[in-house]
Amino acid sequence: MAKFFRGDKRRREMDRKRRTEEKQRRVAMRRDLRARGLDPDLYDSNGNLRPVDPATGQPHPEADDDDDTDGAEPGA
Repeated sequence: MAKFFRGDKRRREMDRKRRTEEKQRRVAMRRDLRARGLDPDLYDSNGNLRPVDPATGQPHPEADDDDDTDGAEPGA
């Protein structure tokens, strides 16, 4: 057994579980939007139309639709 335990296995397991839960949340959100007749690529989780990039004509990709931040910088 290693003298200094790093916890890498537990961290990997927690990361894997977190990613799985996030994916399930995204899939459920997109399924709900489709059930309401909205295209998940054009609408956010609240049913609001996403802003469109004028250069490409495509909606702006968003990292997280359920972001609760108020525009503050991370770590500030």
